[in-house]
Amino acid sequence: MIQLDRARDIGAMFGDALTLYGRHFTTFFLVAAAIVFPANLIVSGIGLDQLGARYENASSAAEAVIPSLVSFLVVAPLVTATCIHAMREAAAGSAPSPGRALNAGFEVFAPVFAAVLLAAGGIALGLAALIVPGVYLAVRWYLVPQSVFLHGTRGLHALRRSAETVRGFWWRTFGIVLLANLAAAVPGLLILVPFDAIARAADRELWALLGTTLTQALTTPFVALVSTLLWFDLLARRPAP
Repeated sequence: MIQLDRARDIGAMFGDALTLYGRHFTTFFLVAAAIVFPANLIVSGIGLDQLGARYENASSAAEAVIPSLVSFLVVAPLVTATCIHAMREAAAGSAPSPGRALNAGFEVFAPVFAAVLLAAGGIALGLAALIVPGVYLAVRWYLVPQSVFLHGTRGLHALRRSAETVRGFWWRTFGIVLLANLAAAVPGLLILVPFDAIARAADRELWALLGTTLTQALTTPFVALVSTLLWFDLLARRPAP
């Protein structure tokens, strides 16, 4: 059993995330796969015709931008919501259930999507204004899914709650989020390389899509666990009112 609502240094945060992920790997992987596989099948496989396409080294603009938007707006927030439910069950001493986690995630999907969409609009405007404002807002609003799921906020209130949580800890949040994504990228590359080689040898984009999908299903829960532990860490570091 793990205590969620406490401050952690970076080592403890990553260690606890890995412990949770390893101990309940089946649950976290299954809930992520249940979201990632259909999303990639519909968007990239069918929508961008990668199921039957020949392999290409260079992706078109649509093949690069559309899946990234779907991941940012739909896949990552929904996986995060399901993982939050599962880790709360684990913290309470219960064995987390993939079914319950998915049900809880889909119950809050509409408000999570609405809040993330608002954040995406603001971040896009910030990126258009010399990039730096967009990066600043992306970090301030990174914890929007946690704000919706754990604090019950909606819409602009979710953005404000995330910003309030990050306030005074922007660089800490930026560093931990960056490290979590870099840590996830290393095993991701190890998975992608052989699938990319198979796709090239078979001249079929399908294998590259399978590698990308498997990588997302394996790595997205870890980033979600770290970001949620970061949420509790930042709350614990705030002085009592």
